[in-house]
Amino acid sequence: MPRVRTITHGYRLATGWERVRRRPLTPENAQELRSQGYTMVMAKRGPFDSREVSLNQILPPR
Repeated sequence: MPRVRTITHGYRLATGWERVRRRPLTPENAQELRSQGYTMVMAKRGPFDSREVSLNQILPPR
């Protein structure tokens, strides 16, 4: 079973990249960050596996 990605940074258009509280990348956490104005996050799965992920791709279907 793959390991869950951990959110380390968030991106807002007005301020750019900033550190956020570390938490797993789940639809609920993505929705919370999206409501705070973040559009992308940096998510890690290990020391060398870091990716920029759009929060629009993670939102649960309506």
